[in-house]
Amino acid sequence: MKLTDRIRSLFFNIVFYPYTLLFCGLIVAPMCFARTEGPVRRGIGWYCVGSLWVARICSGIRYEHRFRERLPAKGALIIAAAHQSNMDPILTYVLRGDVTALAKKELFNIPFIGSILKKANIIRIDRQSKKAHRGMQEVAEHVVEKGRPLIVYPQATRVAIGKSKPLKSGAYYLYKDAGLKVYPVATNTGLFWTRGFWHRAGKAVFQIGEPFPSGLSKEEFMARLHEEVVVKSNELVREAGYEDLLPDNADMRAK
Repeated sequence: MKLTDRIRSLFFNIVFYPYTLLFCGLIVAPMCFARTEGPVRRGIGWYCVGSLWVARICSGIRYEHRFRERLPAKGALIIAAAHQSNMDPILTYVLRGDVTALAKKELFNIPFIGSILKKANIIRIDRQSKKAHRGMQEVAEHVVEKGRPLIVYPQATRVAIGKSKPLKSGAYYLYKDAGLKVYPVATNTGLFWTRGFWHRAGKAVFQIGEPFPSGLSKEEFMARLHEEVVVKSNELVREAGYEDLLPDNADMRAK
């Protein structure tokens, strides 16, 4: 990593974490007392825009929503995205401010964080439950009722560049049981806004794919999901000039 990137990373971390604490504590948290979710969602949106501004000014991290015109501006749908960085949910929220997500139930017990999640109508899930699959029907009903997009990460966690994780099938059941359109997203955010302390200057791409056709079998759906989320994310890494970070078998399906 370049010395300039390391220096800029220092500035980013010095600014970003106090900004997050103060903005969320002094602006977003008080909005939880509003009667509706509108104010807290606007506050989250302001925070996301500010975070991207901090990333650009301090670390030289720019972003591009590629093919954003493919994603409808309104209505219920599923965004099935690669997850490499904390930048991913920020870019999603800037794209669709009415987006909801799945959050493990333990987060709702954290003071301040739990209040914001509840007020924003984020969906509580129990990852340890053996009935998690059946809970997808309730998730689908919530998304359809609210008429909003749901962001899901088929890899289930942040995955570093060059690593792989088996894809989870939750998006398939939402697609099959509720008839929701699925829009895949590939990204290379992990190159720039990394999981660690040191970041790189460059342009992070959030690339929206064409919606999946209806009637796919589970096997067809998962194969297409791998192509759109994993393989195309690796293509974005190569496009940015960091092919050396990918192993030779980077595009193979994880077992």
